[in-house]
Amino acid sequence: MRMLRSKRTLLFVLPALCAGCSIESFGNLGRNETARPASAVSGTAYWQDTQPSQFGAMDPEGNAMQTCLQGEWQLGKSCIEVSAGGDSYQVQLPSSKYSMIEVTGVRGNLTLRALVPSIGEESKITDVKLDERSITEAMIVEARLSADGQSLKQVTPTAYLGTRTLIYQAFDQPGPTQELLGYVTRIIQRYDPTLSQQTADFFNVPQYDENYVVKQRAVSPSWITRQQFDYTGDGRVDLDSVAFDQKLAEVAQLFRPAGCPDPNNLRVVFTVDFNPGAKNGNCSTSDRFKWATDKPGKSMFFVGWVHKDSPLQDPAVNSQLGASTPNQIAMYDDGSNGDETAGDNVWTVSFVIPKGDPSAGRVFRVGYKFTWGTKGALWTGSEEWPGNSRILEVVDVNGDGFVYRHESWADEATNKDASNLNLNGGGTITWTTDLHGCGPEARENTYNFNTCSCDSEIATPTGIGPINVPCTQ
Repeated sequence: MRMLRSKRTLLFVLPALCAGCSIESFGNLGRNETARPASAVSGTAYWQDTQPSQFGAMDPEGNAMQTCLQGEWQLGKSCIEVSAGGDSYQVQLPSSKYSMIEVTGVRGNLTLRALVPSIGEESKITDVKLDERSITEAMIVEARLSADGQSLKQVTPTAYLGTRTLIYQAFDQPGPTQELLGYVTRIIQRYDPTLSQQTADFFNVPQYDENYVVKQRAVSPSWITRQQFDYTGDGRVDLDSVAFDQKLAEVAQLFRPAGCPDPNNLRVVFTVDFNPGAKNGNCSTSDRFKWATDKPGKSMFFVGWVHKDSPLQDPAVNSQLGASTPNQIAMYDDGSNGDETAGDNVWTVSFVIPKGDPSAGRVFRVGYKFTWGTKGALWTGSEEWPGNSRILEVVDVNGDGFVYRHESWADEATNKDASNLNLNGGGTITWTTDLHGCGPEARENTYNFNTCSCDSEIATPTGIGPINVPCTQ
């Protein structure tokens, strides 16, 4: 089964991304000649006397972002720089767009996390508190996503914000969510800042299976056994973490961090394999630089437009796709923006396009191609081949909320609309031509470039989630 590769991290710049936090322009950070642009998160911690070594950040897959060693920040290394003092901290990240990351804080046997839905390039999110509420929110989200077999990478900021609102509302009214917050508050008060240990006693990232059976506990049972105190607030001493595990599972099932399905829009995902030796639709190798030229500093771009044959026409969709202008819309191979695996030379881009009405034939049809170029460059020397284009009909064939095309760079034998060099056709394809028996070339289908055969089902991207909207209840 074809799997979408992934890359860097992040999506939209939104206001009010945190409960109680704000976003402001980071500008040039008042930088001098040795400073560099940054995106940053700042706020306060549960404890006083903060130290830079106590803070960090995790990407949407739960991997710790590397902290800069002395001098590395000025050298432009891909690492984070931390400053701290009093009860405050700041984590600077290389300037980029980031989504669904977590800021982390560790002291003694306590670890805290706060979700940051989105940061823009050279911008700053402020007032991100590492406290009882932020860690409770984080654990609810982590527990639910683990049970759903998902990660933060598949959650979009716009969809998540509705869930965040519901969680914070539930903190302030009687019910299981408020009870869980009480558990966390009683436990956090017993942290020991003098301890030094590799694994915190609390609060570790929880994991549950699809039946909400705990796989990895957020709170160490042995620590609770040693403490023997009433963390549930029912007047009885608690001897293990069972009550905590069960309450967290109960609360996690009340919320949907990934949001609720969007009834009107689809996520359209394009990936292109730029590796030497990648196979084309004839199961042979394309010449990567038959038309494009290579030189340092080039990367992959997408250029698209609403096709003249499209039953639906919309200038906004046409503009979003690039309006036929090359080397404007960057694709990603760094683990962000829907890209699944950083550095594998499979480039990714995604769009949000209206579903239309397939039953009535009212859908978008788009033309597009890929370019290997530099920002703002012209067609010459950057396009995979001149004179014609790839085509796609925006129809969710398998009902997974995506329209997905995984393709091979410079392939002239599949969904190229004119002078097609496929071995089975007559030099052109239409919107219904099926060259491999895997489904029409102009739709998402089951053809696998690696095996040169049809898969059993259409692949679903894993580097990004479908289009969801904020849940309201």
